[in-house]
Amino acid sequence: MRTAGHFAGLKAGTIGTHLRGRLSLKLTTRLLPLLLLATLAPALAAPDSLALPDIGDSSATALTPADEQRIGGEMMRSIRQSGRLLIDPEVEEYVQRLGYSLVSAGNQPAAGFHFFVVRDPSINAFAMPGGYIGIHTGLITASRTESELAGVMAHEIAHVTQHHLARSYERASQMNLPMTAAVIAAILLGAGNPQLGEAALAATMAGSTQMQLDFTRSNEREADRVGIQMLANAGFDPQGMPGFFERLQQEYRYANTGLPEFLSTHPVTLDRIADARNRAEQHPVTQSHDSLNYRLIQAKLRVLEARNLAVLARQYREALAESRGINDVTERYAYALVLMKQREYAQARELLGTLRRNDPDRIAYMLALSELEAAGNRPAAAERIYRDGLRLYPNNGLLTLALAAHLLQQKDHAQATTLLRDHTRNRKVTPRAYELLAEAEMRSGHKGIAHIALADYYRSLGETQTAIEQLNTARRSGGLDFYYQSLLEAKLAQLQDEMAPLRPR
Repeated sequence: MRTAGHFAGLKAGTIGTHLRGRLSLKLTTRLLPLLLLATLAPALAAPDSLALPDIGDSSATALTPADEQRIGGEMMRSIRQSGRLLIDPEVEEYVQRLGYSLVSAGNQPAAGFHFFVVRDPSINAFAMPGGYIGIHTGLITASRTESELAGVMAHEIAHVTQHHLARSYERASQMNLPMTAAVIAAILLGAGNPQLGEAALAATMAGSTQMQLDFTRSNEREADRVGIQMLANAGFDPQGMPGFFERLQQEYRYANTGLPEFLSTHPVTLDRIADARNRAEQHPVTQSHDSLNYRLIQAKLRVLEARNLAVLARQYREALAESRGINDVTERYAYALVLMKQREYAQARELLGTLRRNDPDRIAYMLALSELEAAGNRPAAAERIYRDGLRLYPNNGLLTLALAAHLLQQKDHAQATTLLRDHTRNRKVTPRAYELLAEAEMRSGHKGIAHIALADYYRSLGETQTAIEQLNTARRSGGLDFYYQSLLEAKLAQLQDEMAPLRPR
């Protein structure tokens, strides 16, 4: 468990880290209302490992949907540019599936939410304008049950559905110019001196924390209430949320003494935990069991985040030896992943082969075994596993994109193009699908079509203006047949219509 000092430093530096060196003064000014809000949120100033930053959806009075999308999109762009996004299709899909199941249980449209994973060992989750929900890898690995992880996610989703951003925004807009200038100065100082910038931002946040404390406590309790209902509706244990909060609160209590007073305003209070437990007890007792996918994702993340693979390998080897034949599949899976990274392919193949024979329909095992065969210079074997999986799960996104990437690596551009064109036609796909399609089209010599695919990629990321630029590039490249030329013009007209509400008023 990280100390509160660590959490406070992380929170104070998060905006600076994400934006440092990437935001011009013009962009800083455009994001000023949001940055001002960030400085007012005790969730940023106080060492609350679950509320970075607690800014949810907007109400019609404070922020329009266009404002919300613009601000959220620019924040998301900065996070992508920071290099902190975890690019792993399996982990991303798991978090998205879990998030959308909770959104559905809350009777909210899934289209209004975007879930992503931040590569950071700290225990954190946060909501941004536009329904963007970020989950730290440290939160996934630190949770002890799937209901705990779902509880934190439900809490953040509730901040969005309850329009907490707009309420805070209205209060933040009443701050004076000196406070506004302090925020800009903190960010700009961070561009040249990160420690100085983070210290300035922390000091600015501390000065305005108490002003918003009661208001934010109310938001936290409301997010707890709505989130617990969401958990129960989705079939998770509603005690997962207060249980996780209580564990963190206890660990924080013993790990952090002698801190400045403003860091002691921890939103996870005993009263709040008691209130959340009482609300959870109003729902029927749920025997919620962790999905195997949850455990496998945790295992994969521990391997991805490991600083010393040799130590981790020894730990898994000893754990499996002590199990005396007990088939702990998550430890065997994790050990196989470690062995793959150490290029011990034969032993890894044996472990994964056993796992797959015992559970032949598990996609995680197919993907790991295919990756192993490709790494071991057995591309035909890898392709065979992918195609066997697609016969079992036609059009599965994980298997399709993994096979497409494999075909591109083998320079089979034609098959990759055919596969990806079919996969992206008339169905909702991930941004990665369009990115791979663009690569396949470009390598096949279809430059104009590649730029159309890139337009779809940027549009799926919320970067509408960049998508328009890609379509204009496709138009200038020429060589498009009647179908693709018509498709281009239709997409261009649609994107221009979408941009109209976003243009400065």
